[in-house]
Amino acid sequence: MDINQLATVEKHEVGAELHLVDPVTGEKEDALFRVKGTDSKAWRDALKDQRRKYADQEEMDFFDHEYLSPMVAKIIIGWEGLAKDGEPWEYSEENAMFLCENSPIVVNQIFAFIVNRENFTGG
Repeated sequence: MDINQLATVEKHEVGAELHLVDPVTGEKEDALFRVKGTDSKAWRDALKDQRRKYADQEEMDFFDHEYLSPMVAKIIIGWEGLAKDGEPWEYSEENAMFLCENSPIVVNQIFAFIVNRENFTGG
């Protein structure tokens, strides 16, 4: 096996692009996100933070929006095509956190994308 197939961190750090999909029509939206993958340091650090935060809870749904949203916000590194009140809404870490806290559909679509490692490694 070639070591390049195993050394995935760099590709996950660079990130990949995904278009949001309209949940009703299934059509691609203009909104384009650039995100890091699950092998990135940002994802691994965010996962550790959440595990520490919820360590004292006997039961935790790891697919719960409140659990996933801060982690997903940490791996968003840019976007295009988002507007707020008719004005372009620029990427910032603060805006990413706001969006993820308030939009489960965004969190769900990004999470589904990042757990597929082929989106970052090209297969």
